[in-house]
Amino acid sequence: MKFLHCFCVVDSSLRILWVGGDWDDFAMRNGGGAILANDVLATRLTDYISDVATAETVEQMVQAVIDTKGTLRMDYRCDAPQELRRIRLTIKPMKDRRAIMVHELRDAVQLEPPMESWHFDPAAPELKCSVCGMVHLPGKSWQDPTQPGNRHPQLVKYTVCPSCVTRIDAAIHGICEGAEAGEVGELTLKPGFNRA
Repeated sequence: MKFLHCFCVVDSSLRILWVGGDWDDFAMRNGGGAILANDVLATRLTDYISDVATAETVEQMVQAVIDTKGTLRMDYRCDAPQELRRIRLTIKPMKDRRAIMVHELRDAVQLEPPMESWHFDPAAPELKCSVCGMVHLPGKSWQDPTQPGNRHPQLVKYTVCPSCVTRIDAAIHGICEGAEAGEVGELTLKPGFNRA
């Protein structure tokens, strides 16, 4: 996979003012033909987030950056069935109560064998964290579906897992308290993968 660098500029209502970098390329390679640059301009970022928990989390992070003029950094996973991808999101303030959100690919690992393909279903009992990529099956704890012995459900409802809520809240609290940059923390890759 080539190096990924996407960005968008949003205002305080999360209206998308500008996108750039590899936005269109990444969208096309991941089934996002309806969210190309020209299609998303002047719409709200949260229109493209399928669940309330993730949309509210993104809104809290952006608002904290705009209000405090601090910088927030967060690692998150954006996996495909055949590839584990770790991405760094940096949110920085801009003038006129705007923020720039920069997404940079940090690591890509080919999964052998690949995970099951999955789809979003708001009624699914299985949950998938939009931040760390862990899944929660009824009666079980949160687990990494890329690890041997774990499976990825075919239908998932997206959310933000309790561990990621805690990490993000701590980072937001940090910039609200005057820290120069709120660090959500790195999502480490497990050993034993074949690197891309």
